[in-house]
Amino acid sequence: MKKSIWSPYAVGSMIGGLLAALFAVGQRFGTSTGIAKVSALFSLSDQEAPHFREVLKDHYIFDWTLVFVVGIFLGSWVASRLSGKQETPRDTIWQANFGPSKIKRAVFALIGGALLMFGARMADGCTSGHAITGGAQFSIASFVFMIAMFAVAIPTSLMLYRKR
Repeated sequence: MKKSIWSPYAVGSMIGGLLAALFAVGQRFGTSTGIAKVSALFSLSDQEAPHFREVLKDHYIFDWTLVFVVGIFLGSWVASRLSGKQETPRDTIWQANFGPSKIKRAVFALIGGALLMFGARMADGCTSGHAITGGAQFSIASFVFMIAMFAVAIPTSLMLYRKR
């Protein structure tokens, strides 16, 4: 069954169902812990050990959070195939604002991703963990996180992608 656009109500319902199932088994929805566990695999020094001891307190690297992170990529690929859309030209907004350099884009993506993960670990959760899980639990910290996220993200995107 091909769908060019997925219904936000259907997708929201699926996320809600997943969240309810996770709550039923005492788990939370989020990705930053899974990514931190992958980082623990590449831990090279004893100086990094205290941080990774906290991340690995359950003594598992390969658990459902890691599978979830991998599933995000696979699910995105499946959804794109089910949509039936042909691939569209990539990078048009980026190229219009910053030029065609793929190296420049890769460097900025790496820096942005590192800052994002640093912030997620500092906030003890990522956007999906705070906004979806914390929001469903009416967590004040999660609502503060969401307000701060939008207060920074909107002006930053307006600054980076302003019309020249």
